[in-house]
Amino acid sequence: MKSFFNLHGYTCLKLFINQVAISIFGTVLAMATTAMGNDAVTIGVSIFAILFFIFLIYNVMWEVGAKDRLSFDLGKKEKKLGTGLIIALVANVPNFIIAILYTVGYPFMENHEWAGGLCAIVKVISLFIEGMYSGLITSVMIGGAQLSYFWWTYFAITVPTIAAIWISYLIGFSNFRFFPSFSMHSNNKK
Repeated sequence: MKSFFNLHGYTCLKLFINQVAISIFGTVLAMATTAMGNDAVTIGVSIFAILFFIFLIYNVMWEVGAKDRLSFDLGKKEKKLGTGLIIALVANVPNFIIAILYTVGYPFMENHEWAGGLCAIVKVISLFIEGMYSGLITSVMIGGAQLSYFWWTYFAITVPTIAAIWISYLIGFSNFRFFPSFSMHSNNKK
């Protein structure tokens, strides 16, 4: 595990920093559109923030997969296609902690002050870590309650991130590109 953190610890940190940055962006957009009172716009900007986050994940993880492929082709590394999944799980530890804490408080929320307080604190922390989803989970209702009320929501919102990280790694490892490479260097020789 130590070698994993030596190789991919910075990638996990970079993914988390990107998540916090887009989370703040998503929270600000959700707050602005919620003030307008139009749920459709709030959901739309939340989906935009989520897709933008996935695009950032794709760029980071494509590079990691491509570098691992190069190392594999040169015989320096074994082929381990599960690396992207492990990176995804490690990078999502803060999201899992939020989901677990909310789940612990959820059954007792109505009858115990400590549980209501715990869930409220978790929701505030979630705005800073998972804010790109905030417009979506506060505007979509199930049975008269916002999605943000349900414990399983906090686990469900980790799925797109985990899938994006793992799939982007695999795409990078296969050296396939959805988007063209933008290089600052010209290949034209005079």
